Amino acid sequence: MLTGKNNEERIWNYLTAAGMTAYGASGLMGNLYAESGLIPTNLQNTYEKKLGYTDATYTAAVDSGAYTNFAKDGAGYGLAQWTYHTRKAALLAFAKAAGKSVGDMETQLAFLVHELESSFSAVLSTLKTARTIEAASNAVLLKFERPANQGEAVKQKRAQYGQVYYDKFAAGQAAEGGPKMNKKPVSFLQTDKRWASKPYRVKGENSTIGDSGCGPTAAAMLLSTLTGKNITPEDTCKWSVDHGYKALGNGTYYAYFAPQFAAYGIKCWQLNWVNAYHNPKATSFDETVKYLKQGYYAIALMKKGTWTGGGHFVVLWWADGKVRINDPASTRDNRVNGNLATFKNEAAYFWIVDAREYNNSGKLVDGSMAEVKPEDVPQAAPGVTAERKATGVAKSFDKKLAGTYAVTAGSGLHIRNVAGSKTGSMVVLPCGTKVQNYGYYTEVSGVKWLYIQVTYKGVKYTGFSSGAYLKKA
Repeated sequence: MLTGKNNEERIWNYLTAAGMTAYGASGLMGNLYAESGLIPTNLQNTYEKKLGYTDATYTAAVDSGAYTNFAKDGAGYGLAQWTYHTRKAALLAFAKAAGKSVGDMETQLAFLVHELESSFSAVLSTLKTARTIEAASNAVLLKFERPANQGEAVKQKRAQYGQVYYDKFAAGQAAEGGPKMNKKPVSFLQTDKRWASKPYRVKGENSTIGDSGCGPTAAAMLLSTLTGKNITPEDTCKWSVDHGYKALGNGTYYAYFAPQFAAYGIKCWQLNWVNAYHNPKATSFDETVKYLKQGYYAIALMKKGTWTGGGHFVVLWWADGKVRINDPASTRDNRVNGNLATFKNEAAYFWIVDAREYNNSGKLVDGSMAEVKPEDVPQAAPGVTAERKATGVAKSFDKKLAGTYAVTAGSGLHIRNVAGSKTGSMVVLPCGTKVQNYGYYTEVSGVKWLYIQVTYKGVKYTGFSSGAYLKKA
């Protein structure tokens, strides 16, 4: 018997009772919504006029036997828009055996699970073990639904639909308005004598963790929290330097956080790409609060004011209806329980860290270091079309260089924040990717680093790539 106040809740309860994880149920529901709007009697719209039926009259005609071409008419039908003749015939036989209407929701859900168990066991296994909505959604899209259009935009849209159901049910949004409290993160100070004087530097500077390590210290707090392991600021600062994310003469490149968390199997992305500092129209703080209420953590970059004289990263979490702050450089009350209006005015950028499983169920991530692949690094929040621009500036111009180029590096080509191979990478472009240059470049050690622009996986990048691995198309 189905339980719940509406179709969404009934389907959610049925799928999770069938053993699917919250991510698995969300990914499947996102696909079902895309197919049918979660309406079990839904007849494919393009066939209504062709067959002369509405959802209700088609269902009634099939149930009564007045319409006998259900299996072979090619029309998508039901929650999953079953279309192929053998699958539609099996659905009809399943409903008749149960003595139910072919449009009965519980019957269709039972048939759906039966299909997964008998014919799509790999998909069902994914739905029962999924740790991300994207993994579950893509498994359903590519191996179960298999529509004609399986492109990146379709994948993204269906995962977005799944996110809605996760937020509504798994994150407790339907009734409670989100968890009342996130678990308090581990707290580290970059000024701790155990590592404050340790180097956090690249060639040409003499900086330490104590004076420049706020970004990796913020990351260490959340990595230690979510893995249950002792991952210190010294560990994360080393990772930052080793992977090219230490900014000469400054702190840490903004591109650091996503791959650092991805290295431990944790999803993190930059929320806003427009500076919110002293910007009363900015909505990024309010969006961050919504994420915190759902069980996420966040990292914020503060600008000149209460928290810093220049730039400073802090950790955000949610407790007792308030945004709480873990400051890597201070335990003073006005820094950890600061006025939110002031905080909102002085915050520039936000990064969201997916901690929902931990905050909602206490489950730790494995925490094993992994090789970070470009596709593992989320570039923006779901549904956000992002733009990323290098922090460096091109120093030279040659009109003859302008044009379209193709990436020739077999292992892919980095787009970097600053010209040079030792600087922070924003993304790795696959071999063959087409990019645009307008004549601007910076020469480093005899190599022209072209200032290029490309839209890749829905994100518009502008930055530096080595001309040695670019060929005019």
